[in-house]
Amino acid sequence: MKLSALIAAFAASCIAASAAAQYPNKPIRIINPFAAGGGGDIATRMVAQKIAETTGKTLIVENRTGAGGRVGYEAAARAVPDGYTIVASDTTYTMMPGLYGGYPWGNDLDLVPITILVQNPFLVVVSPALKINSLQELIAAAKARPGKLNYGSAGIGSVNHVSTELFKREAGIDLTHIPYKGMSDAISGMLTGSVDVLVVGVAVASPHINSAKMIPLAVAAPRRSALLSAVPGVVEAGLPGFMAGNWFAWSAPKGTPREAVDWLQREAAKALESPDLKERVMQQGAEASGISPEEFAAVVRNDLQRWTEVIRAARIRLE
Repeated sequence: MKLSALIAAFAASCIAASAAAQYPNKPIRIINPFAAGGGGDIATRMVAQKIAETTGKTLIVENRTGAGGRVGYEAAARAVPDGYTIVASDTTYTMMPGLYGGYPWGNDLDLVPITILVQNPFLVVVSPALKINSLQELIAAAKARPGKLNYGSAGIGSVNHVSTELFKREAGIDLTHIPYKGMSDAISGMLTGSVDVLVVGVAVASPHINSAKMIPLAVAAPRRSALLSAVPGVVEAGLPGFMAGNWFAWSAPKGTPREAVDWLQREAAKALESPDLKERVMQQGAEASGISPEEFAAVVRNDLQRWTEVIRAARIRLE
């Protein structure tokens, strides 16, 4: 190689190293496909705010909702992969291939993992009218009357719908599905006596549990929730195969420099270790995470396989 070429290559490597060392040197945009005020929106904003406070860097959250998150995900997948555009994601991202026959924008690897911010386990609750007080009692009642009990969801293909289908499969029971236009409507259905069973977020159900309008049977996680310490986890309740919930995470366009991914994961993990954020996460019935990109990638792979199998078995399909 000529001396001029060697000098040019060395200069380019120095520039790249310098740019990586300075990251971030301009605002980071977080595309948020979730509605304002929801669990994913809250998790993203509180972590972004904490990172901004501790690093002095600027993180801008941009809500871009529509089509069950597809609008935001597609915008992120097509963004310049320079570390200055990332996207908030949740469990429904891993359900898309099963629901749509693949990711709508094409390449399954257009988004790469950064980290999971929080894990939000689901909870099985029933109407007090059923006079059921344990998960095994619910399973026995459903087996005695196949299809007679119903469950509500936030709509066909929603995370609650797919998760309840997993519950049905693991328990070996048949429940009739009543899809609503959102989870608040499904909850209203239970409160007014139209819905027998719900698989719902811990924090969402807690006020209704405290007022005895919902009976909690089990948290769909290995252990009890700090917010509902009297309610068993599904392992304790005798249904270890039913692990379900909603994680909220950050991902980046394919090709994003590893230095940027590592900085974002590291700062998010630090933010989630702060006592005030830990308390806020716990009050939502969730658990702080901050895992590595490799660990997050494993979660995505496992969830893709698991949810695709559930969706196919239940014959759920969206267009």
